[in-house]
Amino acid sequence: PPPRRCHAWARRADTERLRRAPRGGRRAAAPSAGWRRLLRETPAARAKARGGDDEGRWLPSLVERLVAEEAAAAGPVKCISASSMGLPIDQDVGKGSGKGGRRLFAGHDLADLSVEELALRHYFENEGFACGVHSEGALLRDLFGILLFNEMFDTSVDGVFVSEFQDAPLDLGTEVFYTSRQSRLDLRLRMLSCLCPRDLAAEVHRCFAAAHGTRIHGVSWQRYEGPCGTLLTRVALEEAEVGGKEACRRILWTRNDQPLPQEARGLGALAGAIGGSAISAALRCLCEDYNASGLPDLIVWTWDEGRAPRARFVEVKSARDTLARRQRLWLSTLRSAGVEAEVCHVRDGPTGTSGSDSLVRPRLDAGDIEDASDIEFL
Repeated sequence: PPPRRCHAWARRADTERLRRAPRGGRRAAAPSAGWRRLLRETPAARAKARGGDDEGRWLPSLVERLVAEEAAAAGPVKCISASSMGLPIDQDVGKGSGKGGRRLFAGHDLADLSVEELALRHYFENEGFACGVHSEGALLRDLFGILLFNEMFDTSVDGVFVSEFQDAPLDLGTEVFYTSRQSRLDLRLRMLSCLCPRDLAAEVHRCFAAAHGTRIHGVSWQRYEGPCGTLLTRVALEEAEVGGKEACRRILWTRNDQPLPQEARGLGALAGAIGGSAISAALRCLCEDYNASGLPDLIVWTWDEGRAPRARFVEVKSARDTLARRQRLWLSTLRSAGVEAEVCHVRDGPTGTSGSDSLVRPRLDAGDIEDASDIEFL
């Protein structure tokens, strides 16, 4: 059967388990086996079962394993209470006076905060981080254009440059971008993965200064203070009177808006705190699919003399948000490369911390099983 239908049947089992969860100390009843029977009776399962002794049980087992792996891909899940950082301004999501119709919170300093900015304050005050940006992958794409500039603009690749005014090769974002430059990209990414944090920061500074001001697809120079690669803060943004929606969104936040050394606020410090292995893994994913969605909302880091640098990617979810498949894949990829990555749920009421994904899954009824073609396999 189509993978999405298998996934729908497995979701049905997941819903059954939740519905039959223990209440009041009673033992949970066994979940319905109907979805397993449906899978065992599919042509694929019957063909596989011929000559075997499992009677098609391999397919339900496979689907259960895939669903379990998907649920674990998000990694650590942190739940924080919005009341510890501020109070909601409007109760109806999308109907308030928030930025773009989004929900806003009033901080204890009376500042209007989005849910991501509220989460940033939590990581500053409770997790020990000093810097953070609501990035959504923008800074990773800056690093992509800066660190892989020579590989992007490799004129030896046929047919990708037809004008001297191009800010990217024509095959960027296609499946052939990586394969057309595989040897050069692999060499460059391998070199980056071997750099220590200080050397990686120095490499970013060097490449940033060399490419500063050049039109590169995906790179926004408005986010930075000149060729030094220092990210703009709110105060610097107001003083410089820099315009543009994108520059205003991706500004640097610091703990209590305190001034930090220029080095700690730079793109090089961010890259060094993430680490060469994780930077290389993220850039490789963008080489294979530059337009990929699902990159984490926040990146927070600390870069202090005498202390090991530290960074964390955070996917922020409000009460009505759910985690998409691509978001799970990015979190899993980054965490596998050695950098911290987690989900942060912001709730109005009291919350706790969980070690697994606590997102509420949509309920699937019996009618959904027969018409599951519109459900994507995650």
